[in-house]
Amino acid sequence: MVEREPTGITGLDELIEGGFPKNSVILVSGSPGTGKSIFAQQFLYTGANEFKEKGLYISFEQRIPEIFEQAARFGWNFPSLERQDLLKFFFIDMTQRKLDPEQTHIDLIKSIIREHRPKRIVIDSITPLANIPVPIEELANYGIISELSSFMPNISQELITRFQVHRLIMTLKDFKATSVITSQIPKDSKWLSSDKASEFLSDGLILLNFNTGSEFTRTLTIEKMRNTKHCEETLAMQITNKGIVVKKPEELL
Repeated sequence: MVEREPTGITGLDELIEGGFPKNSVILVSGSPGTGKSIFAQQFLYTGANEFKEKGLYISFEQRIPEIFEQAARFGWNFPSLERQDLLKFFFIDMTQRKLDPEQTHIDLIKSIIREHRPKRIVIDSITPLANIPVPIEELANYGIISELSSFMPNISQELITRFQVHRLIMTLKDFKATSVITSQIPKDSKWLSSDKASEFLSDGLILLNFNTGSEFTRTLTIEKMRNTKHCEETLAMQITNKGIVVKKPEELL
Protein backbone atom coordinates (compact mmCIF):
# COMPACT_ATOMS: atom_id res chain seq x y z
CA MET A 1 0.00 0.00 0.00
CA VAL A 2 1.32 3.42 -0.98
CA GLU A 3 1.85 5.81 1.93
CA ARG A 4 0.41 9.30 1.38
CA GLU A 5 1.25 12.85 2.38
CA PRO A 6 -1.91 15.03 2.64
CA THR A 7 -1.45 18.20 0.61
CA GLY A 8 -3.70 20.48 2.65
CA ILE A 9 -5.22 21.75 -0.61
CA THR A 10 -8.96 21.72 0.14
CA GLY A 11 -10.77 19.32 -2.20
CA LEU A 12 -7.62 17.82 -3.76
CA ASP A 13 -6.63 14.94 -1.50
CA GLU A 14 -9.84 12.96 -2.06
CA LEU A 15 -9.10 13.09 -5.79
CA ILE A 16 -5.61 11.53 -5.42
CA GLU A 17 -6.29 8.73 -2.94
CA GLY A 18 -5.53 10.85 0.11
CA GLY A 19 -2.44 12.83 -0.89
CA PHE A 20 0.85 12.75 -2.75
CA PRO A 21 2.75 9.43 -2.69
CA LYS A 22 5.31 9.65 0.10
CA ASN A 23 8.86 10.48 -1.05
CA SER A 24 7.64 11.53 -4.50
CA VAL A 25 8.60 14.64 -6.49
CA ILE A 26 5.60 16.62 -7.72
CA LEU A 27 5.88 19.32 -10.38
CA VAL A 28 3.42 22.23 -10.15
CA SER A 29 3.50 24.13 -13.40
CA GLY A 30 1.74 27.17 -14.81
CA SER A 31 2.09 30.64 -16.25
CA PRO A 32 2.72 33.64 -13.96
CA GLY A 33 -0.11 34.39 -11.54
CA THR A 34 -1.70 30.94 -11.55
CA GLY A 35 -0.97 30.18 -7.88
CA LYS A 36 2.10 27.93 -8.00
CA SER A 37 3.86 29.49 -5.01
CA ILE A 38 0.65 29.56 -2.97
CA PHE A 39 0.13 25.85 -3.72
CA ALA A 40 3.66 25.04 -2.59
CA GLN A 41 3.40 27.16 0.57
CA GLN A 42 0.06 25.56 1.51
CA PHE A 43 1.60 22.09 1.13
CA LEU A 44 4.52 23.04 3.38
CA TYR A 45 2.33 24.80 5.96
CA THR A 46 0.02 21.78 6.23
CA GLY A 47 2.91 19.45 7.00
CA ALA A 48 4.33 21.68 9.73
CA ASN A 49 1.10 22.97 11.29
CA GLU A 50 -1.02 19.82 11.21
CA PHE A 51 1.50 16.97 11.27
CA LYS A 52 4.56 18.59 12.90
CA GLU A 53 6.65 17.55 9.90
CA LYS A 54 9.81 19.51 9.25
CA GLY A 55 9.72 21.45 6.01
CA LEU A 56 12.26 23.26 3.83
CA TYR A 57 11.50 26.06 1.35
CA ILE A 58 14.22 27.02 -1.12
CA SER A 59 13.39 30.05 -3.25
CA PHE A 60 15.27 31.16 -6.33
CA GLU A 61 12.99 34.10 -7.12
CA GLN A 62 11.18 35.53 -4.07
CA ARG A 63 12.98 36.88 -1.03
CA ILE A 64 11.95 35.45 2.33
CA PRO A 65 10.16 38.58 3.70
CA GLU A 66 8.02 38.59 0.54
CA ILE A 67 7.11 34.93 1.08
CA PHE A 68 6.18 35.60 4.71
CA GLU A 69 4.05 38.58 3.71
CA GLN A 70 2.19 36.57 1.06
CA ALA A 71 1.61 33.64 3.43
CA ALA A 72 0.25 35.92 6.16
CA ARG A 73 -2.65 36.85 3.88
CA PHE A 74 -3.87 33.26 4.26
CA GLY A 75 -3.24 33.05 8.00
CA TRP A 76 -0.05 31.02 7.66
CA ASN A 77 2.41 32.19 10.31
CA PHE A 78 5.68 31.04 8.81
CA PRO A 79 7.95 33.01 11.22
CA SER A 80 6.32 31.21 14.19
CA LEU A 81 6.82 27.78 12.60
CA GLU A 82 10.42 28.71 11.82
CA ARG A 83 11.00 29.65 15.47
CA GLN A 84 9.64 26.22 16.44
CA ASP A 85 12.27 24.67 14.14
CA LEU A 86 9.54 23.12 11.99
CA LEU A 87 10.24 25.18 8.85
CA LYS A 88 13.38 26.63 7.28
CA PHE A 89 13.48 29.15 4.43
CA PHE A 90 16.39 29.93 2.11
CA PHE A 91 16.65 32.44 -0.71
CA ILE A 92 19.39 31.66 -3.21
CA ASP A 93 20.20 34.68 -5.36
CA MET A 94 21.99 33.11 -8.31
CA THR A 95 23.30 36.50 -9.45
CA GLN A 96 25.00 37.22 -6.12
CA ARG A 97 25.69 33.99 -4.25
CA LYS A 98 29.30 32.86 -4.36
CA LEU A 99 29.81 29.10 -4.27
CA ASP A 100 32.81 27.31 -2.87
CA PRO A 101 35.38 26.09 -5.41
CA GLU A 102 34.02 23.09 -7.35
CA GLN A 103 30.61 23.47 -5.64
CA THR A 104 27.45 23.59 -7.78
CA HIS A 105 24.00 24.89 -6.87
CA ILE A 106 22.81 21.28 -6.64
CA ASP A 107 25.62 20.65 -4.13
CA LEU A 108 24.42 23.67 -2.16
CA ILE A 109 20.86 22.32 -2.10
CA LYS A 110 22.19 18.93 -0.95
CA SER A 111 24.07 20.52 1.95
CA ILE A 112 21.00 22.49 3.06
CA ILE A 113 18.79 19.38 2.97
CA ARG A 114 21.43 17.29 4.74
CA GLU A 115 21.66 19.86 7.54
CA HIS A 116 17.91 20.18 8.18
CA ARG A 117 16.57 16.70 7.21
CA PRO A 118 13.05 17.83 6.23
CA LYS A 119 10.09 15.58 5.46
CA ARG A 120 8.66 18.09 2.97
CA ILE A 121 10.66 20.18 0.50
CA VAL A 122 9.68 23.01 -1.83
CA ILE A 123 11.90 24.32 -4.64
CA ASP A 124 10.33 27.51 -6.03
CA SER A 125 11.08 27.63 -8.84
CA ILE A 126 13.41 25.33 -10.77
CA THR A 127 13.32 27.59 -13.84
CA PRO A 128 16.49 29.61 -12.99
CA LEU A 129 18.32 26.52 -11.74
CA ALA A 130 17.63 24.52 -14.90
CA ASN A 131 19.26 27.12 -17.10
CA ILE A 132 22.54 27.85 -15.33
CA PRO A 133 25.76 26.83 -17.11
CA VAL A 134 27.37 23.51 -16.20
CA PRO A 135 31.13 22.95 -16.56
CA ILE A 136 31.89 20.60 -19.44
CA GLU A 137 34.11 18.60 -17.09
CA GLU A 138 31.12 17.90 -14.85
CA LEU A 139 29.09 16.60 -17.78
CA ALA A 140 32.00 14.31 -18.64
CA ASN A 141 32.37 13.12 -15.03
CA TYR A 142 28.73 12.06 -14.96
CA GLY A 143 29.03 10.29 -18.30
CA ILE A 144 26.68 12.71 -20.04
CA ILE A 145 29.32 13.29 -22.69
CA SER A 146 32.48 11.38 -23.50
CA GLU A 147 35.97 12.65 -22.66
CA LEU A 148 36.54 13.26 -26.35
CA SER A 149 33.42 15.37 -26.73
CA SER A 150 34.31 17.36 -23.60
CA PHE A 151 36.80 19.23 -25.76
CA MET A 152 34.01 20.37 -28.05
CA PRO A 153 32.98 23.98 -27.32
CA ASN A 154 29.30 23.67 -28.28
CA ILE A 155 27.14 21.56 -25.96
CA SER A 156 23.39 21.98 -26.48
CA GLN A 157 21.50 23.91 -23.82
CA GLU A 158 18.82 21.21 -23.93
CA LEU A 159 21.36 18.60 -22.79
CA ILE A 160 22.62 20.83 -19.99
CA THR A 161 19.08 21.63 -18.83
CA ARG A 162 18.02 17.98 -18.76
CA PHE A 163 21.17 17.13 -16.79
CA GLN A 164 20.44 19.82 -14.19
CA VAL A 165 16.80 18.78 -13.78
CA HIS A 166 17.67 15.08 -13.56
CA ARG A 167 20.32 15.77 -10.91
CA LEU A 168 17.92 17.88 -8.87
CA ILE A 169 15.09 15.34 -8.93
CA MET A 170 17.40 12.43 -8.08
CA THR A 171 18.83 14.50 -5.20
CA LEU A 172 15.35 15.10 -3.79
CA LYS A 173 14.49 11.40 -4.06
CA ASP A 174 17.74 10.38 -2.33
CA PHE A 175 16.74 12.29 0.81
CA LYS A 176 13.41 10.44 1.20
CA ALA A 177 11.28 13.57 1.37
CA THR A 178 8.07 14.49 -0.40
CA SER A 179 8.89 17.44 -2.65
CA VAL A 180 7.00 20.05 -4.63
CA ILE A 181 8.92 21.83 -7.38
CA THR A 182 7.43 24.67 -9.39
CA SER A 183 8.07 25.71 -12.98
CA GLN A 184 7.09 28.72 -15.03
CA ILE A 185 5.62 28.22 -18.49
CA PRO A 186 4.44 30.83 -21.00
CA LYS A 187 0.69 31.08 -21.41
CA ASP A 188 -0.60 28.61 -24.05
CA SER A 189 2.75 26.78 -24.10
CA LYS A 190 2.68 23.30 -25.67
CA TRP A 191 5.19 22.20 -23.01
CA LEU A 192 4.25 21.54 -19.37
CA SER A 193 7.47 22.95 -17.88
CA SER A 194 9.95 25.65 -18.83
CA ASP A 195 12.81 23.14 -18.96
CA LYS A 196 10.88 20.60 -21.12
CA ALA A 197 12.27 17.78 -18.95
CA SER A 198 10.81 17.88 -15.43
CA GLU A 199 7.34 17.00 -16.72
CA PHE A 200 8.75 13.59 -17.72
CA LEU A 201 11.09 13.07 -14.76
CA SER A 202 8.74 14.03 -11.93
CA ASP A 203 6.40 11.53 -10.25
CA GLY A 204 3.41 13.81 -10.49
CA LEU A 205 2.39 16.85 -12.51
CA ILE A 206 -0.23 19.41 -11.59
CA LEU A 207 -1.02 22.10 -14.16
CA LEU A 208 -2.52 25.41 -13.05
CA ASN A 209 -4.27 27.74 -15.49
CA PHE A 210 -5.77 31.21 -15.38
CA ASN A 211 -8.36 31.55 -18.12
CA THR A 212 -9.71 35.07 -18.52
CA GLY A 213 -13.22 35.15 -19.88
CA SER A 214 -13.95 31.46 -19.30
CA GLU A 215 -16.69 30.04 -17.09
CA PHE A 216 -14.10 28.81 -14.58
CA THR A 217 -11.41 31.48 -14.31
CA ARG A 218 -8.85 29.33 -12.48
CA THR A 219 -8.40 25.63 -13.16
CA LEU A 220 -6.25 22.76 -11.93
CA THR A 221 -5.50 19.59 -13.87
CA ILE A 222 -3.79 16.50 -12.47
CA GLU A 223 -1.80 15.55 -15.57
CA LYS A 224 -0.15 12.55 -13.91
CA MET A 225 0.36 11.00 -10.47
CA ARG A 226 2.32 7.77 -10.28
CA ASN A 227 0.90 4.91 -8.20
CA THR A 228 -2.35 6.84 -7.90
CA LYS A 229 -5.81 6.58 -9.38
CA HIS A 230 -6.56 10.25 -9.84
CA CYS A 231 -9.29 12.49 -11.16
CA GLU A 232 -8.81 13.21 -14.88
CA GLU A 233 -11.21 16.13 -15.12
CA THR A 234 -10.18 19.76 -15.34
CA LEU A 235 -11.06 21.11 -11.90
CA ALA A 236 -12.25 24.52 -10.85
CA MET A 237 -9.79 26.26 -8.53
CA GLN A 238 -10.28 29.22 -6.24
CA ILE A 239 -7.79 31.22 -4.20
CA THR A 240 -9.61 32.12 -0.99
CA ASN A 241 -8.49 33.90 2.18
CA LYS A 242 -7.52 30.46 3.54
CA GLY A 243 -5.60 29.29 0.48
CA ILE A 244 -6.41 27.18 -2.55
CA VAL A 245 -9.72 25.33 -2.84
CA VAL A 246 -10.34 22.77 -5.61
CA LYS A 247 -13.80 21.73 -6.77
CA LYS A 248 -15.28 19.63 -9.53
CA PRO A 249 -17.22 21.87 -11.97
CA GLU A 250 -20.58 20.40 -10.95
CA GLU A 251 -19.92 21.40 -7.32
CA LEU A 252 -20.04 25.05 -8.35
CA LEU A 253 -23.51 24.76 -9.85
